[in-house]
Amino acid sequence: MFDLLPSKRRSEVPGVFSEMDDMLKKMWYDFPFHNLQADVNLAWSPRLDVSETDKALEVVADLPGMEKKDIKVSLDGDLLTIQGEKKEVKEKKDKHYHTIERRSGSFYRALRLPVEVRSDKIEANFKDGTLTLTLPKSKESEKKVAQIEIK
Repeated sequence: MFDLLPSKRRSEVPGVFSEMDDMLKKMWYDFPFHNLQADVNLAWSPRLDVSETDKALEVVADLPGMEKKDIKVSLDGDLLTIQGEKKEVKEKKDKHYHTIERRSGSFYRALRLPVEVRSDKIEANFKDGTLTLTLPKSKESEKKVAQIEIK
């Protein structure tokens, strides 16, 4: 029976829900000092940059306010894992806060490496809230990509 309904009417239903969602967001998120991005990302995770050279992969993670003792990095096959916990900062009771946007708690990031790396040669450095991992490629991965002529 639903096959007899015009297709236009079916497409209006998601539109109604979308409009209702937009109205609720405007009502709640327009409140002074409210940060929409903070509510979207309830669980925090560090932002990563992953780059590649002929000889190595480099992963850079922003971990502001953390100490290296609170960070754990592991490699299982081709799965690189960065995890840790950012301790909660104790707020002073004599202050009246308008907004608190800094995140705390545990995080877990895992990514599959696109090439094989030498796990015995990985270097990890942590300075000024930035974790830099240098993962040297294996000899097989260092081989140049063959250029194929198109005829």
